[in-house]
Amino acid sequence: MVTQLQIDVRLQEIPSDLRQELRRKAEERFEKELRRSFPDESALFSAFKLFSDASEGGLLTKAEEKQATAWTKAFDKARQAGFRDIAVEEAYFEVRVSQ
Repeated sequence: MVTQLQIDVRLQEIPSDLRQELRRKAEERFEKELRRSFPDESALFSAFKLFSDASEGGLLTKAEEKQATAWTKAFDKARQAGFRDIAVEEAYFEVRVSQ
């Protein structure tokens, strides 16, 4: 059975006057760029999981560190894409990934 990866992206700490359409488009751009950064969903999920494990103090091999770093780079690219066309100072993207 093939399960599709679920990515929940939420733009947080936004001004109340930001139009809902702009928020939705920013979240869509973020997810699209994040997915584009990996060859497939399996690679995306592995990088996310390894990054999460390392963030919680888990020890990683050099190869795993490289994958976790790929998550960081992809997240930064996605963040930049998400914030394109909107100017918000305190906002950030909250991301949850599950299978």
